[in-house]
Amino acid sequence: MRDEPQLIRDASAGDRAAFDELVRLKRERVVRTAFQVTGDLDDAMDVAQSVFIKLWQGLDRYDSRRRFDTWLYRVTVNAAIDFIRGRGPKGTIQPLPDDPTDHLAVDEPEIEARLDLGTLQEAFSRLAGGLAPKQRAAFVLREIEGLDTAEVARVMGVAESTVRNHLFQARKTLKAGLERDYPDLVPTPANKKTKE
Repeated sequence: MRDEPQLIRDASAGDRAAFDELVRLKRERVVRTAFQVTGDLDDAMDVAQSVFIKLWQGLDRYDSRRRFDTWLYRVTVNAAIDFIRGRGPKGTIQPLPDDPTDHLAVDEPEIEARLDLGTLQEAFSRLAGGLAPKQRAAFVLREIEGLDTAEVARVMGVAESTVRNHLFQARKTLKAGLERDYPDLVPTPANKKTKE
């Protein structure tokens, strides 16, 4: 089995089997990122398809001195933002079919934790629809995908200060929406003290 750098080299040289394996390795990440940015699973699948077409056509332009995932995130985020701009605002984000509340276990504490996670996902999905595409992309990359600010800046092709501004605005909008629409999810000073 070839490792990822070898798959990338072989695929960029035109090896279709290597490219297919690379797609299998990266498909879930690309779809998940596109979904979080576009807010719709069908749209995310369309974005992912266009990303992999662009990848096949432009893999020879990939600079191997840079992280492949950063480059792939950039292509994905740009394609998702372009897709959003092309279709106009859609409103709320639809939950992924694999919602954690669909697979509840019998254990009570686990049920409660999964319900909380499901409620949080529903809240984010609904409220993220109100974010500007670049704010949503920055938030997804930083807070959901776990990239650091510098890498988010490289992915989005902007300065770190711009990423911090997008994150600030996204958090502000999401917090206001949580306080307005999901007050039970917002810790109160009394809740904070009892948890400490």
